[in-house]
Amino acid sequence: MARKHLYLILFLVGLCCAPSLMAQQQDSLPAPDTTTHRYKRFTKKDYIPKFTATVLGRYELNTNNWGQHFELRHTRIGVSGSVHPCFSYMALVDLTFGGKFSPVAIFAKYKPVKGLSFLIGYDKMPFSNENLLSPYQYYFSDKSFLTQKITAWSDVGGVIEYQWDKTVPFTIKAGVFNSKGFGRQTEFQKRLNYVARGTFQFFKGFTLSLNYAAVIPDNLRMHVMDAGIAYDIHNLHLEAEYIYKMYDEANMPATHAMYGFAYYKFNIEKKALSNISLSLRYDAISPNCNGIADDLGHYTYDTFYQRLTTGLTLIFIEKPVRAGIRFDYEKYFLHKNSNKELDRLICELIVHL
Repeated sequence: MARKHLYLILFLVGLCCAPSLMAQQQDSLPAPDTTTHRYKRFTKKDYIPKFTATVLGRYELNTNNWGQHFELRHTRIGVSGSVHPCFSYMALVDLTFGGKFSPVAIFAKYKPVKGLSFLIGYDKMPFSNENLLSPYQYYFSDKSFLTQKITAWSDVGGVIEYQWDKTVPFTIKAGVFNSKGFGRQTEFQKRLNYVARGTFQFFKGFTLSLNYAAVIPDNLRMHVMDAGIAYDIHNLHLEAEYIYKMYDEANMPATHAMYGFAYYKFNIEKKALSNISLSLRYDAISPNCNGIADDLGHYTYDTFYQRLTTGLTLIFIEKPVRAGIRFDYEKYFLHKNSNKELDRLICELIVHL
């Protein structure tokens, strides 16, 4: 398995070093959009892959005990493109996510008509707003507890998506995924993961998202309901999200999680600096079970968490590439019997191609 990972890394690195890279710079990695069911004639330019690379490195200082460390948070590379007006692909991997190789998204996509698409492969389950962001799009160095502890689901599966761009634009997604993980995708499975997501734009700058997932990481089925709102007005971004998580075991109490934050960007637009952003977030999660039993068959809950995060982000260039420095301070408020040595100061470098 390690040798296969090495071959994949070398293959993607070789692709990213191809001469066409300089001509294909982008600040995102979208799957190509097919706007008609009629086939068009592809040119050589249409076949050229699009490449991306993201590196996030950070320094952390624990302000309770003055411990410190450096961390290579993400080293993400990827390629996407089309081979036909209706068929596209994407391969995105993290070479050093938490010190380990990790696939992010590897799939094929079929789009027969405008607005409708089908996807099969390995991907994030379409659930929650923050969970679906790429690392260079994060508003804070660390994701909220809601995303870190509940919604970070990925597996091999299939997703159907429909987009409507008229009076009230909306996007509906529904997916079925394996429950055994990337390394056990060839096993026949009787209990799968199910997910559905809808986003609605009722007026300019405002988005409502509604999500449902039924996931089974081991033998315990968990039902997760989520509602989120986001509002952009001028340079201010406001966002909030709430999760309610139930367990099939009758005696297991439900889990609640939420976050809310404000992010304001000051446009500088000077040669040396594009913008400066100030941010403030509150997030919390009640005791949560990950759905995996211990050796005795018991399910355990972790502790109650609350956190206040303040941030300052300096973006030197935003498009067509992105580069900046982020400073965050996280203040934790935990149960009296919990370890409180979590407060930290984070300095992070952001580079995205």
